[in-house]
Amino acid sequence: ATPIPTATATAMPTPTASATSSPTPQIVGTPVDRTCPDPAPLRPPYDRYYLPFERWPKPDPAVETPHFWLAHPFAGGDRLLFNQDFPYGWDNNGRLLLHNGVDVAEPLGTPILAVADGTIVVAQADEAELYGWRCDWYGHLVVLQLDQTWNDQPVYVLYGHVLNITVEAGQRVQQGEQVAEVGYGGAAVAPHLHLEVRVGSNTFGSTRNPMLWFSPSPRRGLIVGRLVGPEGQAWQGVDLHLQGVDNSEESRTTWSYLGDPDHLANPDEGFGENFVFADVRPGQYELLVTLQGVEYNLPVTVTGGEVTAVELITEPLKDTNN
Repeated sequence: ATPIPTATATAMPTPTASATSSPTPQIVGTPVDRTCPDPAPLRPPYDRYYLPFERWPKPDPAVETPHFWLAHPFAGGDRLLFNQDFPYGWDNNGRLLLHNGVDVAEPLGTPILAVADGTIVVAQADEAELYGWRCDWYGHLVVLQLDQTWNDQPVYVLYGHVLNITVEAGQRVQQGEQVAEVGYGGAAVAPHLHLEVRVGSNTFGSTRNPMLWFSPSPRRGLIVGRLVGPEGQAWQGVDLHLQGVDNSEESRTTWSYLGDPDHLANPDEGFGENFVFADVRPGQYELLVTLQGVEYNLPVTVTGGEVTAVELITEPLKDTNN
């Protein structure tokens, strides 16, 4: 039988820095080229089960975490029921472009709400301007710039594939105000809401994992983790399994962020994560990973409404040429 090394959870920092407010965020920041690419870019190859040479960013203890600033974009309920088969940093087993947001399925025409106080900076079609992977990526989109800044950077929330937009650029909105309705268009053929959190600039490559920004239900928790080699490199595109220790809790699977030449999936500066389990029932779990023929397990406790930060350090990448 293969030996099962047991990794030790590494506590991640809990800084006490507070957010700063800017009551009148600037709509026009650093100029961004919105010219439509011609031809449209091709989907690149992604690395899976690979440990690159470059080291992954470490958690920065000077950065505020957690930052659950965002309310839910729909009325009612306290859980954001996103598509767990297509999480941030994954490509749905090679069928789609790497996901730099999360998708939430709701009926066509469902009202979409502002997730925070801020200013609308985009409210339009993207057929002739570049906001996504290519032009006409979202069909119609709304982008909200938050009043709060994080780590001295502006924060934007993008709502994609929307219809019946009820706001306009330059308009101030309060959390809970309607901004649009669930729709489709662009790369989406079925109604759903695509959500992104962009930090620093309103560009396709500046996203962070949205599930680290939405306030979790007190009935659910999050696991924010690092799957890394001994030199701090991040394992890319690896299956991770979460299993309740007494088999009474849920069993879940997610994936570490893919290796992407375009760097569309970015770690949170405060967590330095490369995988996230979101919306997990409280309880005792085992985190299970198999790499290079070695099985790893890590005991994890999930608490409702809170983040559990873990780090699993593996053996070095084996030389398969010998």
